[in-house]
Amino acid sequence: MDVTDDVSHKRENLRRCPPWRDGGDVALFDLAYALYQRFEKEHKIDDLNEAITLYRDALELRPVENHERSLTLHNLALCLSNRYYRHGLVDDLEEAITLGRAALNLRPPGHPSRDVSLFNLACDFRTRFAKKAAIRDLEEAIELHRSALELRPTTHPQRSESLHELALCLSNRYDRHGLVDDLEEAITLGRAALDLRPPGHPWPDVPLFNLAYYLSRRFEEKAVIRDLEEAIELHRSALELRPATHPQRSELLHGLAFCLSNRYDRRGLVDDLEEAISLGRAALDLRPSGHPGRGLSLFDLACDLSRRFAKKETIRDLEEAIELHRSALELRPATHPQRSESLHELALCLSNRYDRRGLVDDLEESITLGRAALDLRPSGHPSRGLSLFNLACYLSRRFMKKATIRDLEESIELHRSALELRPATHPRRSPSLHELALRLSDRYDRYGLVNDLEEAITLGRAALDLHPPGHPDRDASLFDLACAIWKKFRKQADIPRSHSADSPSQAASLVCPTNSDESGQAVENLADLVNCFVRQISCNQYAVVDLDMAITLCRYVLQFRPTGHPNRASSLHALAQCLAERFCQQPAIGDLDDAIALEEEALQLLMHGDPDYNMSRRCLTAYLKMQF
Repeated sequence: MDVTDDVSHKRENLRRCPPWRDGGDVALFDLAYALYQRFEKEHKIDDLNEAITLYRDALELRPVENHERSLTLHNLALCLSNRYYRHGLVDDLEEAITLGRAALNLRPPGHPSRDVSLFNLACDFRTRFAKKAAIRDLEEAIELHRSALELRPTTHPQRSESLHELALCLSNRYDRHGLVDDLEEAITLGRAALDLRPPGHPWPDVPLFNLAYYLSRRFEEKAVIRDLEEAIELHRSALELRPATHPQRSELLHGLAFCLSNRYDRRGLVDDLEEAISLGRAALDLRPSGHPGRGLSLFDLACDLSRRFAKKETIRDLEEAIELHRSALELRPATHPQRSESLHELALCLSNRYDRRGLVDDLEESITLGRAALDLRPSGHPSRGLSLFNLACYLSRRFMKKATIRDLEESIELHRSALELRPATHPRRSPSLHELALRLSDRYDRYGLVNDLEEAITLGRAALDLHPPGHPDRDASLFDLACAIWKKFRKQADIPRSHSADSPSQAASLVCPTNSDESGQAVENLADLVNCFVRQISCNQYAVVDLDMAITLCRYVLQFRPTGHPNRASSLHALAQCLAERFCQQPAIGDLDDAIALEEEALQLLMHGDPDYNMSRRCLTAYLKMQF
């Protein structure tokens, strides 16, 4: 029978059997049930409101001893729960829980509908947890779902729903407490729920989406790439089941974009980032003003655009990221749990734009936003160290611009605080060591306190230890450590001009303090510094003092590489390059003559056809031309 016809039929029954007659409670109940069925199909709130009224009337006619009272309590609770989802009135949810408890009390173990009451009451508790964040509601929901699951064996038609909802609750508890066992169980239950929902199930996309989410969370926890790969495939499968008109399509677009962005961070494949941005835009289009997920879409799309800016340096990506972050921030007021993230990311984007365009207003705003983010990340917050570090960097930039010493002092204190939160095993310890070393070196330049320089060298060495050969930041660590060491040379004359027997060891030990058994490695570390300077010189990223430092270090390394040493040719070539470059900047014929003599000796040590031979030959030709 058509639902509208059924409602009309039940109305007629109620007219014929009004509430005050025997059987009136049944007529009330049947009409309420028919109206609820029509509400589920047509979603007209008037049907739901009337059903609630009729169920209340029927409940008054069914005292505790009535065998249908539990069903009336249960159905009324279900209607109130649905109205809560529609209107968000907490009173409806509270009453639904009260009625659900009462129904469960009338359905003791052995009652054929006990599992249904357990399940629905558990769902209402989880809903109240989502509203009020009271952990006891979530704990009770988990216990009720476990009890319901025990009553729904493998062949039970609603087992998949119980598996699905219990997995959701455990995932929520993992988000709250971080217990990996909860996440592992959620994944196990999610897989089981998916296995029980074959093709043709009314909601085949939901378990795909949720399992993808759990796997992506485990990837964030354990960084196992196969979890991320599987999450991406599950998201793609679910997306195929949610066409453009599907009301939850935006969730899948956003979730898939997030996973692809994470895979880009791991593997650096630009195609992943490009697809993440396209999907993020599509998700945002489906989340107009007023949508509860709009703020998150704005934020994540902005982050992906800033990633692309970092990769391709296209300024329009950075500009759009800034605008999107501003829009997201407007949707995250002072009490919003993710406000600090928006403040932090917008500050970072503005700092990047300052680096690109030099507008002081961008730097000032980044400092203001960075302070606001730090205020929202008190002691114990997992991102406090990052906020301390970034704010310190913004202040050091302003010090470089305005030379206000209080900015430098504050930057040093913030870097020290950040370093305390980044122990030896922390993946971001090396940037903290490196930046604090730079700032102490800057303060040495201002005040000349040797303790600052000594600490800068110590921190620089510690940062270098965390940047082994092949690390992308090794060159920067080598270069900045060399600068600090050069300042010490100039201050204390640690490299004597005379060629005494201990001079080379003295120079090498400044880079890597060693005992006599380790002197060879110390020299190799010193040679790394030399090579770093040569690379800086070849890219025209140097000052005259850098050339002087490079030449000094080159000469000492060369003394450790006598005739017959396998790396003597490379040291001769490096010193020749530096001398020739200094001749170009400050013409002194002695530098050019030395460069020519050194390159000629290097050529004699190299085999014809060797790439280094060809390089030395080209350089020697260039130096000879400089004579004319």
